[in-house]
Order: sequence, then structure tokens, then C-alpha cells
Amino acid sequence: MRFTLFFILFFSGFLCAQVNVKDSLQSVSIIGIGGGINVPGADLKTRFGYFTSLHANYYRKQASGLIWSADLNYYFGDKVNERSVLKSISTEDGYIIGGNGTLYEPFFYMRGYSTSVKIGKLFPIIGPNKNSGIFVMAGGGFLQHKIRIDTERNAFVPALTKDYLKGYDRLTNGILIQPTLGYLHLSNSRLLNFSIQLEYCLAFTQNRRSYNFDEIAVDNKKRTDSFFNVRFNWLLPIYKKRAKDFYYF
Repeated sequence: MRFTLFFILFFSGFLCAQVNVKDSLQSVSIIGIGGGINVPGADLKTRFGYFTSLHANYYRKQASGLIWSADLNYYFGDKVNERSVLKSISTEDGYIIGGNGTLYEPFFYMRGYSTSVKIGKLFPIIGPNKNSGIFVMAGGGFLQHKIRIDTERNAFVPALTKDYLKGYDRLTNGILIQPTLGYLHLSNSRLLNFSIQLEYCLAFTQNRRSYNFDEIAVDNKKRTDSFFNVRFNWLLPIYKKRAKDFYYF
């Protein structure tokens, strides 16, 4: 594992050595990983509090300043507001009765993910070189979220097994719109590369479960889920070698 990581860093550094990042505009492919904090709004705020996220991204920046990305985002948290979903099978104190008659405390979590493709423009008005600067992007994709329900000590609770659990988890998904404002930093030394982004995520979603057990009803209402995302990405740029840097013997 250590050798593989060393090889990747060494190889990317070798490629970078073939281009002049400081004084010329470059076309570059960028791989990014990072994390963020998300603050929900609209209908999403009634279900969840703030939550965190992990991101994996691929960027392509052209010498012209055109930039596009493909993103995969995973969301998770423990601030769940809709804890009443288990009210119909809970005691007055909020405990769940297990298969052996023991009372167990339920735990609620937020889980979700999104995928998106965005395109935009880089403006090299600040930063260490012409390949860094402020960028604006916009795009769309897919968002899904649900309430994950666990029990104390992973107890066996007949009412929360397999298909029964689907009647309480509020699995929701739909189309996502995602404008982004950020800063891209590609250092002259090629050792410190990162981006900081502020995103507004707006999704038009709907409950995808056939029946909500606690409500004894089908939920087919249209939802508007939104959240602000502030995230930091650590980047690995891969520059293309220039033809004149090849030597033949």
C-alpha cells in the first residue's frame, strides 16, 4: 500500500515536471477527495439537522479556463428530526420491544448520496499562477437520502426486520440541481493542490416506498429538498507531458 501511494505521487510529480505550471496555462486532469459540512433547508430541514459528507471527484480543466467535473458524494449524520416514525411500535418512553421481550433504544441516522456532472469557468484573478483562481460551475444529477434505524446492541426486533424496516425509513430520491462557487489552488511546487467550494443543492424528490407503516398511508407528495455544502478537496493533478520533452537515443 505504501509503495503504491509512493508510486502514484512520484509518477504524478514526474508528469508535472514536464510542464511549466507557474508561467503558462495548462490543460490538466485532476482527481480529488475531501469532506464537507451540510446545512439543510426546505423540506429536508424538517427531516434532518446538519450532516457531514465525503466526496470523490474528477475534474478536467482546459487551458482556456473551461472546467467540468464528475462528483460522487456520500452523506451521513445523526441529527434526525423525524424520530416519530417509530411511534406506533414504541412504548411511551420511546423504547422498542425486542423479540425476547426486552426493551431496546432505537438509534436514528441520516444516510444518503448524490452524483452530479457540472461545467463552468475558471477565472485566474487570484492564486499562485494562471491555472489557479475562482471558478463557477453549474450542473445536475441525482440525490437520495433515508433514515437509517438501528437498535441498541443490534437487537433482534421483529417489527424492524427486512421489508418491515422499509415502511419507516422514508427512502427519498429525485433530480438534483447544483450551482457551485469555489477556489482552485494548483501550486507552483505541485505539492499543495486543493479546492474550497460552496455549493447550493436543490433537489425535487419523492418518497419511493410503497407504504408508510406509521402513517398507515401511501406518501406520494412532491418534496423540495435543499442544503448548503461547504467542502474542502485535496487534489492530485495529472499534467500531460509536452512532446518536446521526449528524448530518443
